[in-house]
Amino acid sequence: MYLREARKLASDRLREAGIDRPWFEADLLICSIIGMERTLLLAHPERPFPEHLIPELKAAIERRAAREPLQYITGVCEFMGRAFRVGPGCLVPRPETELLVAESRKYFKGGLFLDWGTGSGCIATSILLDNPGSRCVAVDKNPVALTWAWKNLREKGLLGRCLLCHCSSLERIPVPPPGFEMIVSNPPYIPSAQIPDLMPEVERYEPRSALDGGEDGFDHYRSLAGWAPSALVPGGVLILEAGSDEQAERLKSVRAGGLTPVSIVKDLQGTARVVVLKRSPF
Repeated sequence: MYLREARKLASDRLREAGIDRPWFEADLLICSIIGMERTLLLAHPERPFPEHLIPELKAAIERRAAREPLQYITGVCEFMGRAFRVGPGCLVPRPETELLVAESRKYFKGGLFLDWGTGSGCIATSILLDNPGSRCVAVDKNPVALTWAWKNLREKGLLGRCLLCHCSSLERIPVPPPGFEMIVSNPPYIPSAQIPDLMPEVERYEPRSALDGGEDGFDHYRSLAGWAPSALVPGGVLILEAGSDEQAERLKSVRAGGLTPVSIVKDLQGTARVVVLKRSPF
């Protein structure tokens, strides 16, 4: 089998399964399996596909046809221009979450920060790389997700600057005095009743604990807004990803413990995605 035939085999099956960009995703599967750049794949369709890898390709095609996330199959997801290891048990990093990291640059110039619900560790890792010398406590209640965070921190040489914490209760998080300069979080914010309506890749495969925000999607926001003032240094910031304009407006109205809304950041579609709250400096 030649590369052109492998591409057709994969794209035909993915199209049949209802995948939006069958040729593109077929190429990514093939490149992942044979270790080739996509430009070379497109430039040399006449090259043979390694015969011993055909079973692996067919298995990968069927996994994707069953709507397993592409990133789980290739084992890699790009975030902030960097490759992160991902797989079953952790949320696949979303492009909109990059806005949270970008916004953090305006407020965090070093010191200690907390990443609550770290998942793959993409947020914590990105902020640590942006701020040499900074330190982080990265928390998740899912031990499987923490293994992915550990892999990514290790790969980027950051294990010595980040404490990974398996914890489901905010009150049990270690808060070194005088507190965190910044708390960042992409919490579960999807209302429970909407979970069954999500894309198959999300609803069937990604951990529900990273998605379900309770009846109104606000459970974790309430907890974080109530706890953060006691964990932040005076003048510290709480930066949260929001799932909708409505959630952002509700967060904007928070006044718990002296938190004051500073800004709301919208994505390219005009949807509010990031909310920044600041603790009183006094």
